[in-house]
Order: sequence, then C-alpha cells, then structure tokens
Amino acid sequence: MVGATRPAYRQIGAGGDYPSSLGSKSRFDRVQASEQLSRPGLAEPTPGRALPLVTHRPSPIFFAAIFGWTMAAVAAVMVAIVRWPLGSPHWFVFIKAFLLPGAVIACATLFTVRHAERGGAYSALLVSTMAVIFLPCLAWLNGPLADAVTYPLFVGLLAAGLVQTASAMRAAPVGKWIFPIAYGCLFGFGYFLVINSRAYASVLTPELALTGIHQLDTIFHASIANMLVKQGALSTGLDGFVPIEYHVLSHIWLGCVSLWLGVPTLEGYVIGGQVIAVPILMFCLSLAIHLFRRPADGPQNGTLITLGSLLLLFVADVWGWTSYLVSESYCLSLILFLLSLPLLAEITDPDRRDRFGLQLSALGIAVLLALLSKISVGTILLGGVGFILWRRMGMTLSSLIKLAVPLLLIGIIAIAIISPGAGMLVRALDPFAFAREHPRGAWPNIAASLVLLGAALQTWWHGTSRDKRCAETVAVIALACIVPAILINVPGGSSYYFANVGTWTAIVFICAYGGPFLERTFPNPLLAASFLAGILLVGFLTDEKRKSAYRVGAMLAELQARIRLVTGESPGAEMTTTGQRLVALLTPGHPARHALANDVKRTPGGQASDALLAAGITGARHAAVFVPPDNLAFWNIGVECRADPFFIPAIVGAPMLKGLNPLGLNCPKEPYYGFSSYKDANSEPLSDQQLCGLARPWKIDTVFVLETPAKVRKIRCSEAGLR
Repeated sequence: MVGATRPAYRQIGAGGDYPSSLGSKSRFDRVQASEQLSRPGLAEPTPGRALPLVTHRPSPIFFAAIFGWTMAAVAAVMVAIVRWPLGSPHWFVFIKAFLLPGAVIACATLFTVRHAERGGAYSALLVSTMAVIFLPCLAWLNGPLADAVTYPLFVGLLAAGLVQTASAMRAAPVGKWIFPIAYGCLFGFGYFLVINSRAYASVLTPELALTGIHQLDTIFHASIANMLVKQGALSTGLDGFVPIEYHVLSHIWLGCVSLWLGVPTLEGYVIGGQVIAVPILMFCLSLAIHLFRRPADGPQNGTLITLGSLLLLFVADVWGWTSYLVSESYCLSLILFLLSLPLLAEITDPDRRDRFGLQLSALGIAVLLALLSKISVGTILLGGVGFILWRRMGMTLSSLIKLAVPLLLIGIIAIAIISPGAGMLVRALDPFAFAREHPRGAWPNIAASLVLLGAALQTWWHGTSRDKRCAETVAVIALACIVPAILINVPGGSSYYFANVGTWTAIVFICAYGGPFLERTFPNPLLAASFLAGILLVGFLTDEKRKSAYRVGAMLAELQARIRLVTGESPGAEMTTTGQRLVALLTPGHPARHALANDVKRTPGGQASDALLAAGITGARHAAVFVPPDNLAFWNIGVECRADPFFIPAIVGAPMLKGLNPLGLNCPKEPYYGFSSYKDANSEPLSDQQLCGLARPWKIDTVFVLETPAKVRKIRCSEAGLR
C-alpha cells in the first residue's frame, strides 16, 4: 500500500534488487549508489556482496512517449479525415500540428533518460519543455522566422526522440512497443469521440458557428484570441477595443498556434485542443508520476504509469466533470502544473539543496505561466511553492510572515490584473453553495483530495525524510483545493477549477507511491490486462463516454437540420441511426460532408463571412465592422442570442463598432463573457460620420458596414469630411 515500509530488497530502475544493508553507509555513499543504480543497466555489484543479476529494462517514460505520439497522430488523422471534404484546413496543417506535441514529448523524454534519471536537475527539463510548448508564439512576431526556427528544431527533436526510443526498445519484447501503439490508437480514437461529443472546440465547430448552434464559450474565447494576436488588444472586440480582465495565456498560445499553422482561429482551437494539448496533457501525467520520486524508488512499469493513471482518471470521471478536455485554459494550466510537480518533489530532497536557485527560478516561471493561463491552478501551485519555501526557512512564525507578505502581494496583483473583477471573489463567498448547486463538479474532487490527504499521511508515517516532505507538500495542495471548493461559489461552477487540481495531484501521488507495491504484487501481463479491462468497464459505466459516439452523430444530424431551417429548404433524407451518421462523418471524402460544405455557404452566417472576406476585411489594417440593427438575418444567426456579437470578432478576426444586439431584440445580458465592460454599445442607426467618430478613439480608419448578410459597404474615414 502507499507508503508501506520497504522490504529488505527493493526494485531498482535497472530491474534488480538492492540489499537493505545500504542503510549502514554514509549519506554521501547512499546518494552516490542510488544515482548509479538508477541508470538502467549500469548497476555494478559491490565486491564481496552477492547481488541478483541486473537485467536491462527500458525507462518507463518510453511507453508514455510512444503512447503520446500515437495518440496525437490518431487525433490528427481523425480531424483531417473529417475536415478534408469540408474544405479546410489543408492536409499539411495536420502534419505541422503533429510536430508540436511530437517535439514536446521528445524533448521531455530525452531530458528524462539522458539527464533527470542520471541525477541531473529537473529544472532543465521543465524550462526546456515549456520553451518548446510556447515556441510557435514566434509567429506572433514574424511568421517566416517562426517556421525557420520551429521546423528544424521540432523535426530534429522528434527524430532524436524516436531514435532514442527505438534504440532503447529494440532489445525489449515486441509487446513493449506494440502495446503502447495499440493503446495510443484506442485512446486517441476514444478521446476523439468524447471531446467532439461535447461540441465546444469540436471538429465541426467552424460550421456550427456559421449556423449559430455552437457553444458560446468557444466563440467567446476565439474572440479574445483574435483580438490579442491580430489586433494587439486584450478585448472581446464588441465595440472597439474596450479592455477586459482575463487570464489570457491560453488565448495567446492558441492564437499564435493558429498563426503558425496558417488557419483561422476557430480551426486553430479545434486542432490545438485535440491534436496538441490533450496528448501532451496525458504524457505529462505519466511524466509527473515517473519523476515525482527518485527513479530508483518509483514505479518501473510503463504500463502501470500510463494505464494505471488513466484508470484512476476514468474512475474520477464516472461521477465528475471532464472540463479538462474542453477548457483550453485549464488544459494548458494542468500541463504546466503537472510539469512542475516533480520539481516540487525534487526541492524537498535534502540531497538536492545545491540547486535551489535554479529550481526556484524554474518554478517561478511555471507559476507565472500557470497564473496567466488559469488563476486557480496558478494559485494552488503558488501555495505549494510557498509551503516548500517556508519549510526550508524553518517553519517559524516570523518566516511565515516574511513569506506570506510577498506571496499575498503576488496573488492580489494577479487577481487585480487578470481576474474578471476582484470583487467577484468576495461576492462568491458562500460556504457549500458550490457543492449544493454542482454536486458532480464538487464532491468527486473533494473526495479525491481527501484520499490524497490519507495517502500523504500514510507516506509521512512510514516514509523517508524526502517522502515526508513530499507528503506534506501534496497535503497543502489538497487543502488548497478543498477550501475554495467549500467556501466559494464562482459563477458557472468555476470553483471546479480549484477542486479538480486535487484529483490530478492524487493520481500522481498514489501512482508514484503505490505503483511499486502493485509491481511486486502482480506480474506484468496480468497488470496490463487488468488495467485495460478496468478502463473499458469504467468507460462503459460513464454516461459521457458510453454515449459519445451517439452524440457525435447527433451533432452532425443537428447541423444538417439547422442548415435546412435557416435556408428554408425542405427536409431531405434523414440519417436515423448512429451508424449512418458516423459513416457520413468519419468516412474519408464522404459526399454528405461535401454537400454540407456547400450548404453552409448559403446560410446567413456563411454569406456574412464570405462577404466580409471578399470585401478585404482580413487585409485591411485598422478596420472594424458595423452591423445595422435592421440586418435581422445577422442578429438572428445564433440560437443563443448572446453569441451573435462574437460572430465577427471570432470568425473574421476584426472588432465591431456598437456590436451588441439591438435593444429591440431584448437579448438578455449578464455580467460574464465580458458584457459588463461595455456601456451604450448596442447597435443603432448611425451615419457614416457618426461611425467614423466612434472609430477615431481606437485609431480605426476603415469601417465595413454589413448591410445584409451578402452586402458590404466600405467607409474610408480618412476621406475628407469623415474624420
């Protein structure tokens, strides 16, 4: 069990055993021996001491790398198959997109086996991997420069990672590399169905947006991303560039990924989430488990690390939410959090104190990026870092005060700058309201954090000095997840983004400390079969996963029905079964999707998008769009009327003037989605001179007036009499 007392012989990274008499040596000798034996195949017997034969065992991170690469490749292929008859993006975009997760996984794998497993500083792995993740942001500065840097680096990293993996797995049984490929294919296709059944950044999102049945969240975030990377403003662009407060790192990242790939931002959200972010997240979960403890002490079975962690994640999903699959900001922040966990554990190691400055600098970068991506995750990570610092400063009241003041200042500044209204947190103070209103979002995560506290206590009771400090750190993280979930109720169930971090931490800690026990108890073939059977069973018991194929097919049928409704066409032949719908959606080049692409162009949304693009909106600098209130076809595009103002900023990438729904349509607004930042921004009849007057403060010199979905008139405010 977790934290159980070690037996006289324990398993080493190379696959051998080491006698408990090592405890009689000095600390220096113990550390030296541990670092030597943690290298696969490098353990040498001490003279005069009989040791079992040490056999070569590839690092378990290779299993996770093969799994992650395969999962990303399958996701790219599936999205490419669906999008190909719809006209965009080009097939090469998916090859380019695969290079990013391929290079990230390769970079982390190479640093793991060549550096971290040999006693090197984990901070080098953390900083290098984060740098690769955000390297496409060079496209924000210069597109050709980004390609000149990323192509050779990404291809080189991927090639080096594949060569290293192939070399390590060559002597292993065939199953060692066949199984992770098979599992990667299975989970890649499974997650493709689950993610697209949610209809957030789904494979049909561009068409859903044009017909008005998309999720409001997706088009809202795409608007922010477009305003940031195309206009250089933190705004939703509903009336010029009115500033908003928001955590924007994921918007910058996905906006830059879209620029780097050369696709519209909505398509970039689809590819960035499914092909890039989710496979990296699953790999980072395995990486965190593998390196949370010293390589010699943690689990050595790649199947256990990858499939075991996924089994625990699936169990949590039975009762909880899966927002990590559809919230790009949360997914990115979790990647940063999981990458940081092994460094937190390394800092607790009393034999790694000579690298504290480097470790703290790397953690500072990770905390800052996590705060900018999702303030809840960044705050929890900051709390873990703060506890470690306090632990090293002696855990006295004076040291706590010295540490608490700057950390509180950092938190206050972060909330003031990137949180949508600091006062909202005060208003959200409502004990147990989150659990009452959203029991599925609250209780499974609170239960997971309580399990984490129990596992940490068990480890603290039986573990070494390093284990005790790791247990204390994750206990603080668990409490930092539980307390907000109990005390505050952020609108929209966003308290989940505090609570769910505890679930991921629990998976990492339990697998890292309970894994060796399972390896000793169950033989490898039985363990892999048990995990796979458990995952399939739990997946079948989970309503979201069991019905994902049906919901993906239903989404296609709903889109076809919506097109017929808005174009006034008579109903065509219905695809009544899930099988028929999936065949139409997933068969390469299926004529139903070719017809869908043509039909979308006749909808008001398709006509408005094509008309603005034909008028040159994308090539015009300092331009905005105005939609008169009598263009009712435009103001009724969305089933959800609040989505209509985001249509042009999200799809075209240009800001609007007076872009809120006309007052006569009685569209309700709320203090979220940035609406509270806009005053007197509803569409109303305006002359050309009035429009140019509204454009002047934002340095906009061209206004495109969308008079009907198919008719655009251009106003050049620089002409005489219009400034």
